[in-house]
Amino acid sequence: MIKYWVFYLLMPLILSQLLIGVFYSNFTSMSLLEAVSNSLEQYFTRGEINLKKYYVSSCTDLSGLGEETHVIFDLTSSIYFEGCIKEFSSETQSIVISIENPKNFYSDWQFFTHIAARSHIDAMLTLSDYLNWDKFIVISDEIQNQFASRFRNKNILFHSIADTASQVSSDNFIAKEIKITGVRNIVILNTGETTEKLVKSLKNKNLFVAGSGIILGSKSLWGIREDGILAFIEDGLESSFDSNSYEVLGCIKFVNFILGFGDVSSRLELRRFLEENTVNHHPIPKFSLVNIQKGQPVKVGEIYKKSLKLDLPIIFPGNSSLIPNSIITNIRISMADGVTNPGFQSSPYSHIIKWGANYALSYINQTHFLDGFEFQVTHTDCGAEVYSKTYSLNCFKQLKDNLGIALLTSYNANACIGNIISLRSLNISIPHISDLTPGAPLANETAYPEFMRVYKDSRYNAGVIFSLISVFNWKSVISFYENSPGSFAAYKAFEGLINNSDISIVNNANQRMINTNYKHTDVTKYKNWMEDALSTKVRIYILFILPPGIFYFIEDFYDLGMRREDAVFMFYNRVAYVLLSESDPTQVLKLNELMYGSVLIDQLDWIGEYGKKIKDGYEKIYGSTAESVVFRCFSFDSAMLLANGIKFTLYQGENPEDNKILNTNLRKQRFTGCSGTVSIEPGSNDRSIAIMGIYNIRYNQTISSLYEHLVGKYDRGSIQLINFFENISWYNNATSIPSNIVTDGECPFDKKLIKYSTKGAGILYGISFGIIIVTAFITFLISKIWWNIDIVQLTAPVLAKLEDYFAMLMIFLYFLQYLAIGPDIGEYDKLSSWLSSYAIINLGWITEGKKFWYYVEAVLLALIFWVYFSFIIIFKFEGKFNNFFFQYSRSFAKLIMPILGNAGFLPIVSVLLNVIQCDQAIGNDLSQSFVRKDCSVFCWQGTHLRNAISSIIALILYLPLAIYFRPYWDNSNNDINIKTRPLFLIAKSLLQIFIIVLNKTLKKQYQSLYGLIYIIAFLGFIYLCLKKKPYNYDRCNLWTTVSYCAIIWSAALSSLYWVLYYRSVSTWVILQYIGWGIMITIGAFLQYKRYPSLLFTEKATDISILFKFSLGHIVKAEEINRWNKERSDKKYLAYDSRENILNSHGYAIDLSRSQSEDFEQKKGSSENRLIDQR
Repeated sequence: MIKYWVFYLLMPLILSQLLIGVFYSNFTSMSLLEAVSNSLEQYFTRGEINLKKYYVSSCTDLSGLGEETHVIFDLTSSIYFEGCIKEFSSETQSIVISIENPKNFYSDWQFFTHIAARSHIDAMLTLSDYLNWDKFIVISDEIQNQFASRFRNKNILFHSIADTASQVSSDNFIAKEIKITGVRNIVILNTGETTEKLVKSLKNKNLFVAGSGIILGSKSLWGIREDGILAFIEDGLESSFDSNSYEVLGCIKFVNFILGFGDVSSRLELRRFLEENTVNHHPIPKFSLVNIQKGQPVKVGEIYKKSLKLDLPIIFPGNSSLIPNSIITNIRISMADGVTNPGFQSSPYSHIIKWGANYALSYINQTHFLDGFEFQVTHTDCGAEVYSKTYSLNCFKQLKDNLGIALLTSYNANACIGNIISLRSLNISIPHISDLTPGAPLANETAYPEFMRVYKDSRYNAGVIFSLISVFNWKSVISFYENSPGSFAAYKAFEGLINNSDISIVNNANQRMINTNYKHTDVTKYKNWMEDALSTKVRIYILFILPPGIFYFIEDFYDLGMRREDAVFMFYNRVAYVLLSESDPTQVLKLNELMYGSVLIDQLDWIGEYGKKIKDGYEKIYGSTAESVVFRCFSFDSAMLLANGIKFTLYQGENPEDNKILNTNLRKQRFTGCSGTVSIEPGSNDRSIAIMGIYNIRYNQTISSLYEHLVGKYDRGSIQLINFFENISWYNNATSIPSNIVTDGECPFDKKLIKYSTKGAGILYGISFGIIIVTAFITFLISKIWWNIDIVQLTAPVLAKLEDYFAMLMIFLYFLQYLAIGPDIGEYDKLSSWLSSYAIINLGWITEGKKFWYYVEAVLLALIFWVYFSFIIIFKFEGKFNNFFFQYSRSFAKLIMPILGNAGFLPIVSVLLNVIQCDQAIGNDLSQSFVRKDCSVFCWQGTHLRNAISSIIALILYLPLAIYFRPYWDNSNNDINIKTRPLFLIAKSLLQIFIIVLNKTLKKQYQSLYGLIYIIAFLGFIYLCLKKKPYNYDRCNLWTTVSYCAIIWSAALSSLYWVLYYRSVSTWVILQYIGWGIMITIGAFLQYKRYPSLLFTEKATDISILFKFSLGHIVKAEEINRWNKERSDKKYLAYDSRENILNSHGYAIDLSRSQSEDFEQKKGSSENRLIDQR
């Protein structure tokens, strides 16, 4: 039996004996009754206290009890007796002292041994204000409902737990109700013996850490020795060690307080004394502040009537002296976003790829996805793409205490495996979550249980490629792969599918694997392999190679002779976006040539409305360029997988710091990410669901680079497995699927054999310039004999004819044709190049290959008719032979020959010269040269020889006749007002022949020199236009000069483009159109100021009058005359206006008003006669 006398050794002597009664019942704890009785009876032996116990079984038992006592202690411990005792004390005027605070109202004669619950709340608020806690949790069995209204200005979360809760219930309560909130400042109030269990649960759930704050507003600290706890306990009760001692000390404290009054014989006086020295019949609120330090309770201060006094410093959990006042709990994780590759060049990509994860963590924190929690990141740089055992291990040793609960690991398989090995050696098994890591080994959950990835295994990509090959009906392919985990796994999966199909990989199985990180210096090792692949004539190349090695590999293929039509590349991941950062113009040109039209397969990202929302937010921070966006979605989803796993773990009431629990819960997640539905496949480390994108590599003129264009998707969860949004644009800009073998109609030899043919070029030069000389001589004779005449300038307004508008339209047509045969502008101005190619019928994808010969045959057939019509005109057969056939032929010749002789002049010459354009060969012999337009046709033999001879003869016949007839049709046509000087037409014909010959000979080898000659020739013609005025209509002279200036401007820009190698498409396009715009503006201004229109159109006949007359209505002569007069007046006004303009510019007016009146009178009388006849 524990002796309680130690609690009151210092109790003062009193003058009178205190008579104490004790009420108890069946609900009273016998140990409590014995403890209180024994303690109080210690005073009886000294004559100070007289104690008497009364058993109460019901309210009726209270009648007549305790009349002889001064005070009564209520130990009935039941709400059943609360009302009875209240009435008893009031009726008998007995002072009743209860050890339990009242649940309801109490009488004026009732007092309580313990401080009121309200005062505990005030003490808690005083302490929380001192600690500056804005948000905290209160755990109590009664506080929530009774006192919540007192905390309107506080951000407090209330929770309650029963006094009878078990340790398991307490653990679950802390895990599922408290820890999940993220709040780490916790107050436990009046929970009796459950307080010890709650404190133990807080420790079990790892909440006794730095940054946490634990306050107890409890009866005592029995059984609690966790360092950092801060408790406020009723003053004088700090030393209680169980519930009984707590109540005993409370009773003795109150008795001591009463004995201090003195004479207790008067109940009324004693009651007044107690009322004056208590607060609402409760002891004055004074609390001791006790802090557990080094396992022992230490009084560090007190709270008295809402005032706090601190005598000693406070120690908080984690042995921290800093006041924990954060309302957010930090979750520490690590991220492998370093750039160091020990022994190799640093790589910024591993850092850039984690932009998505960084954005995700920021998004999680800002949106309170984990309410009450925030991520803190430890950035690691222990090998970005390369694993070095010593470097990686030493690096992680320095960071091991700050790695947190999970690692967002590298995108590179080697680095991922290295991270796992290093952390295992340090006995750290936190989950590793990757965004892009390919490779089969890491898919093995048994071998790498701590690893998982949100990116589909590269083997899946290989399966999609196989499906596409099957759809395209390709039976033969060439494949290369690099010696890296992801590439090797993808290739082996592809090879397995091929072996079980009718498709074959034609290059040697021992000549397919190349080094990882391929460089140009490796070409000597693999040159024979690449040449063997080219010799197979198979067009489809399946490459399992990662950037940047893949670019060097393709460049070396280019250097070996591969060109665009030789290969269609298929890639198992996205590669083209990397080219945007490439600055080497030579590399860009090679890759643009070979990669254009290729196809690549990769996992689709930024899917759906959620994906778009996340992408928009991401781009506001990191930009919208392809190199900033591609793959960042998977990095984002890797961080979101971790966040969802932690959230799930917290809601389960489990500890996310437990590696096994977190790993298990991460594998249970299924959520919507920016890349679609994210989940981990059971029994694997791979993502289970993924939509694959089918991308087509195209060219962006604005940025002068290739880009990836989404054309379809592969979705196993969809009704349609493969769904194309639009057609693939292949290497030749066609949408039809190309053959997988380079066959008939294409070059029947390896492109690497092609070289310049001096013999073929010599014949081309000889024939071309021979034709120029012969034509020039014949033209000289024509100009001297027939067309050495002048034209009359148009000075007066004339009635416009349809032929006049055609004459003006030809100026624009000639401009497009000159543009087509000038220096190439197609590299930067596709639109103008396309229009000009149409104007000269020189579209490469239409007039190449076998189709070219159809155009040759059409031209030769047209020239046969040309010669026939020429003889009809020259010898006037229709006059000599009164024959309908010759008359009809002449009429048709007048219609068709001006078109063939003017608009068709350059196209006809171009097509016929293409037949003899044999300046490339695959050997030294002339017979090994081939036609540029159709490399399947070798020159100067067989069919080509016949076509070449026919073309030469056709040119010799056509050119002199065309040069003769161009001025003939212009001057013999009386229906046209706009005339051209014959000598200008002849000179223009010679210029066109000269330029087209240089286009077929000099241009291909010397682009800039050709541009210079081209510019000089047109400068000469500008001088000719200004000096001689080739047209009799000044507006035509003006716009011919403007068109020549525009041609020179375009040629100058194009020549500079090929010299400077500056490939910013937008710059050249802007310069070209700005120049043209300035020239057009100047031309329009000059036309308005100096060159009035001399062409007009008549007012049409008034149909209403004729219509009335045709319906039988009477039409008066006055009405007809009025209409004629209106026409005449309007025409006079037009003439007067033109006369004023022409006079201001020095023109003489030949057409008088009287002449116009005579013309109108005659025409009017003719119309009147027509009406009379009706």
